[in-house]
Amino acid sequence: MAKLDTTKIREQLPATTANVYLNTGTYGPMSRHAFAAIAERATEDLQDGRLHGGMQAFQAYAGRLADLRSDLACVVGADANEIALTRSTTEGVNLGIWGRTWSEGDEVVTTSQEHPGILFPLALLRRRYGVKITFADVGHGDSARALQAFADVLHPGVRMVALSHVLYTTGAVLPLREITDMAHSFGAVVHVDGAQSVGAIPVDMHALGIDYYAFSGQKWLCGPDGSGGLFVRADKLASLEPSFASFTTVDYRTFDAKDPQTFVLRPEASCLETGTVYRPAVFGFGAAVAWLKNEVGLDAAHADISLLSGYCRDRAAGIPGATVLSPPGQPSGLVALHIGDVDTTLAVDYLRESGVLIRNIHENNALRISTGFYNTEEEVDLALEKIFEFMRR
Repeated sequence: MAKLDTTKIREQLPATTANVYLNTGTYGPMSRHAFAAIAERATEDLQDGRLHGGMQAFQAYAGRLADLRSDLACVVGADANEIALTRSTTEGVNLGIWGRTWSEGDEVVTTSQEHPGILFPLALLRRRYGVKITFADVGHGDSARALQAFADVLHPGVRMVALSHVLYTTGAVLPLREITDMAHSFGAVVHVDGAQSVGAIPVDMHALGIDYYAFSGQKWLCGPDGSGGLFVRADKLASLEPSFASFTTVDYRTFDAKDPQTFVLRPEASCLETGTVYRPAVFGFGAAVAWLKNEVGLDAAHADISLLSGYCRDRAAGIPGATVLSPPGQPSGLVALHIGDVDTTLAVDYLRESGVLIRNIHENNALRISTGFYNTEEEVDLALEKIFEFMRR
């Protein structure tokens, strides 16, 4: 597969030319296509009141939502009726957790390397219902250790496994299919945080066999804030109740408030959506996804991200005093470095002053470099050089 034309792509991503942009794991650079779609819709909302009311406007907006669900389904290997639109990965995680019925003593298994987007909802679940939270110690995410960690803690009675596909702390890609099969063998459903996977690595919901999978729009898909999605496997939709009721929950044309029998959930994942999404963001997200699919090419983007991630890991391993936390052979787009007792917050500030944007991870006192399909080896080299400079201060 031919390497992408980085120069051409970066013309559509101005943030990548203003700085050395190596922080997509936090926020991806917005494309000109997404920005133009947002600006156009926001301008129309400002200037033309017809877009805010009337059945015609409502139907047009509903059609755009349907188009976006269909596009996202293509990206993640799902059917359109298995996609709900959300405003973040965390919202999708919450919908999968709160859509189930819980009792005191129920058990959820997660990993020792989870993002607060999973940990906070689980902590609230424990506080509200007395649910037990068990942690599988996956270390840095090496596949063999991760599988053994889940084998050690899974047992009949575990109701859910909630975990990240890619660990945000180390960039490890967990063996999700194997973990899912193991969880299912004990009767547990699997709920995945895909914030660091969708757009960065190939994903196929049906091939993975998972039940629920939440993901972001504003990271590797280069969409706007307030965008994301939730996959719910078609045969698992009945296992979730909506946490909110909105115009996508039931068919408003047949609903009669005086007749409880007419409150029938739509037979698709969109019944779980929490309400109206900011309309300009919908158009911007759609434009971002269309650009990635039709102009960049997701397969090519995944391949370049993987190659550059491997390059970054190999180069980082040569920095004296630094330890690469990202397991070998699991390139995800995230490379994490532990640099001893150095203040990583100050290190991030030092690189930012040089025009290099990365982030630190407090949980393991690491620096994390995100390698996008628009980055170059020269940018990776510069970032590592600046890290080494800071370590020598």
